[in-house]
Amino acid sequence: MIAPPPPPALLMTPQERRRWLLSTWRYAVPALVSLLMLLLMVAPLPLSVPAMPQLGLMAVLAWALLQPVLMPPWLAFFVGAFADLLFGLPLGVNATAFTLATGGMRLLAPLFGRNGLMFDWLLVCLLLFLFAALIGPLMALAGRPVPLLPLVLQWLTSILSWPLVARACAAIQRRLAATAPSWRGG
Repeated sequence: MIAPPPPPALLMTPQERRRWLLSTWRYAVPALVSLLMLLLMVAPLPLSVPAMPQLGLMAVLAWALLQPVLMPPWLAFFVGAFADLLFGLPLGVNATAFTLATGGMRLLAPLFGRNGLMFDWLLVCLLLFLFAALIGPLMALAGRPVPLLPLVLQWLTSILSWPLVARACAAIQRRLAATAPSWRGG
């Protein structure tokens, strides 16, 4: 996704230096996409049931799978902390869960893409289930217990929307890779 490193700044022409500085915004794309997905989660839905999928978590997981260098666990922690602030949850609930989910995705990353789509989907279902199972006790520990039904509904809608989120993140990654500047040959 990101171009190979440029030559040292002193060996660059002013035009190359300017082009390199303007291309560094690409490093922030995974975090910005994840934050945008979190903002999309607070969009009003005409449903009487809390059925919004965990779009922010799924974007973090997709970027941890596609570009692990650009979505390290510490960045997932900050995205989760933003989710806590955005949703009015006790600070640290989503931050801890996002960090652990990113670590789990990094551990499972060698298994992805080798056994077919259904196996990949099953692994993501497992990670999303572990996330939902972790959120319940963390919220109870923070003094705000959550009923089981909303967590199960959110888990089910997250399972169904995973292919769309993964495809969107992959499309963004392909687009950025296609437009990355080349530093070789000048």
